[in-house]
Amino acid sequence: MISSGDEPARPYGLMADLQHEPVGVDTVAPRLSWIVPAVGDGMQRMYRIQVAGSPTSFDRPVWDSGPVDSPASVAVGYRGPQLRPSTPYWWRVAVETSEPGDWSEPARFVTRISDWGGEPIWGPETDSPWVLLRTEFDLPDRTVLAAYVEAAGLSPEGGPTERGIEGGRQYVYKLWANGSVVGRGSVRASDDRARYQTHDVTRIVRPGRNALAALCWAEHGRQFVARLVVVFADGDRIEVPTTVVWRTLGGSRLLPGSEDIGGGWYRAPQEDWDLRHEPVGWTQPGFDDHDWTPAVAAATLPAPAPAITSIEQQVHAPVRAERQAPGRWFVDLGRELVGGIRLDVSGRAGDRVIIRLGEELEHGRVRFRLRTGNVYSDTWTLRDGPQSVEHWGFRAFRYVELECDPDLDLSQAVSPVVLRAPYVGGGSFRSSDPDLDRVWELCRCTIEATSLDLYLDTPARERGPYEGDAYVNQLSQYAVERSYALARYSGEYLTRRPTWPAEYHLMPVLIGWQDYLTTGDDRQLRSDFELWESLDYDRFLGDDGLLHKPPIASGWDAELVDWPPVFRDDYEFTEVNTALNAFQCAAHAALTDIAMVIDRPQDADRYRDLAARMRAAITARLLDDVAYRDGLGSGHHAQHATAIPVALGIAPVDRLPGLGAWLAGGGVRVSIYAVQFLLDALFRAGFVNEAARILTATGPSSWLHVIDDLGATLAPEAWDPELKPNMTFSHAWGSAPVNVVARWILGVRPEAPGAARIVVEPRPGPLATMSGTVPTIRGPVEVELDRAAGTLAIMVPTNTRARIVLHKSELGLAGPLTVTSAGHPIASIGSGDLVEVPDVGPGEVVVASA
Repeated sequence: MISSGDEPARPYGLMADLQHEPVGVDTVAPRLSWIVPAVGDGMQRMYRIQVAGSPTSFDRPVWDSGPVDSPASVAVGYRGPQLRPSTPYWWRVAVETSEPGDWSEPARFVTRISDWGGEPIWGPETDSPWVLLRTEFDLPDRTVLAAYVEAAGLSPEGGPTERGIEGGRQYVYKLWANGSVVGRGSVRASDDRARYQTHDVTRIVRPGRNALAALCWAEHGRQFVARLVVVFADGDRIEVPTTVVWRTLGGSRLLPGSEDIGGGWYRAPQEDWDLRHEPVGWTQPGFDDHDWTPAVAAATLPAPAPAITSIEQQVHAPVRAERQAPGRWFVDLGRELVGGIRLDVSGRAGDRVIIRLGEELEHGRVRFRLRTGNVYSDTWTLRDGPQSVEHWGFRAFRYVELECDPDLDLSQAVSPVVLRAPYVGGGSFRSSDPDLDRVWELCRCTIEATSLDLYLDTPARERGPYEGDAYVNQLSQYAVERSYALARYSGEYLTRRPTWPAEYHLMPVLIGWQDYLTTGDDRQLRSDFELWESLDYDRFLGDDGLLHKPPIASGWDAELVDWPPVFRDDYEFTEVNTALNAFQCAAHAALTDIAMVIDRPQDADRYRDLAARMRAAITARLLDDVAYRDGLGSGHHAQHATAIPVALGIAPVDRLPGLGAWLAGGGVRVSIYAVQFLLDALFRAGFVNEAARILTATGPSSWLHVIDDLGATLAPEAWDPELKPNMTFSHAWGSAPVNVVARWILGVRPEAPGAARIVVEPRPGPLATMSGTVPTIRGPVEVELDRAAGTLAIMVPTNTRARIVLHKSELGLAGPLTVTSAGHPIASIGSGDLVEVPDVGPGEVVVASA
């Protein structure tokens, strides 16, 4: 029996503009979402929203929607007067199901800024990219409602250019308030506007003297701007902006190194700290900065745009270091992380600690010269007495090696510093197959560890957002947590900053449609529709309904199919490429659905016709008696040529059994990225046991090989270094199993926008038992199966309708079935092995053999 847990009897899980801790919220029409409480029948009939200027002023709200007869509980638009910029508000919601409900706890959001409010500044030193900036201010002894810093730091996007390697592909500043780290920024911008972060400091500021401080790094650009806003209970506010009154110190003595860790892809700084030159206490109030110089005005910033994603820092407890030899210490963190380390030590002036980090060991030593070309080696020079120092930037690593004076005891000196997007969690899985559980956990940890403020291929080598990576990353993140802002911003970014592969240009529209099905928020559909249209390849569409695009071996618009090339299964690239045609057909289908949502019926008709025409042509010209050929004129059948059309829903339904059998007989001839499409294709074709065998295989192209033979703790870039020598061990595009478990094995998929209607179609394959939780924006879906007992239990979230599809023999069910919902019998339809419960509401559904 599934437990419904301890859900509150009032709405909870409040989000504004897809954020759990909303900042930079729209001032005109923010979108509000909540989880309906399990009261009455759990189906919302009415809601009432109030927005107020404080958590205690709902008796005089800024806006009161009044009772609204509506089932809407996701992406509900604010319809009150325009909100003031850069202002905190509190909102609450009450709903009515078959029974009246109570108000939710108030939730806060902060609106976006209308202007920078501060001057962009930097330091006068030109020979060092490092600068220390600080200011102090006084606050009265009054109750603070909210305090936050709106800040931005700019440098080039980064990467190889005609001028050489530029930019760190990371944040520019690390910010402190009263000695506490409060955040980093800015996220890389998707357009010409400058993204700013909002950092909450409500619990940090205090009456009397306060301090703000930032350590910034940028080789070009060199712009930092910030404004502290403090709002008091009586409505008064104080602002502390950046101006040339701020004090600054060049960082060339504290951080004298000039090397970088980017491995030829970007220039992020090697951190050679010399703590003899640290201005101790500079991030706290009361520090004497009289010998610092005034800040220098920096170049004018572009228009501001709020960041809806952020990076938080967590300093974990010290990890015991093992003394391997006099003056050499070793730490195995147990799992790869993204961040750095903190060193707490008492030293002598001039003592040096060499910090080496790595993803792997080599002959018992840390491989700090990574396969990727990154070099993770820093030298930290100590001063007299106790001191603490931690990495400013981020690295991807598991192992730590320290070399120092033999008399220095570092056994308890090392603490992991983890950087990541705030992790919400909520997804779970456990089954009768411990190997599948291990693979699932590897991939769950991958999403937790590699999610920063933008989907990246890896935090190590390229730090590049790529559409193919984002396609997998989005599905996997949705499978493990009720978190949507990172996928939303990454999709926006890639729509405006596309990468080079041809079929990747067609993925943002697929990502956008999945976003809408998951969140119910149509704003990205409306803002990006025409941009998605501009990324298509209709200019190559021939009279035969196929794209005739001359193949390009490399560079812009080159067909990728898979990466690296060794995983392409000898794919033959022709003018009519099956993989590219399949993605274009899928993009047309998505544009059809999107056009209907945004009230563009003529566009919907056009794209519907294009999708149907392409699907028919792909079937007629590229599908033979065996499988799909690689392209027109090719007689070769690479695994990708069939897996991709089947996975994307392009293949004719009546051909699925044959195509699935052909795929199942081929093993794994694709990369750890493209296996996403192979697994989706096998499940779509009904070859569940064959797909399950891939998930728990032990051969060279398997996740258990990655775990047991390579020692990986996150999904890597490739199946094995022998196949890709410069691979990383932190690549979320290898996380397919975690979303395959959620979408196919547990079988939970959205069928209507905002998961208003879901399908639950468990396909356990060989599993005897399984239980899992799949988050949705409306609440968690729980699935629990015991085949020996012949029982299946499903918990449908509140305010959700579900269609339940049962494959009886696979679920251990036999004969007539009994189906109950909330303890009451309900009807099912179908005969033989396939039975469907077409419509069921919230609560526990129990299916058993009669």
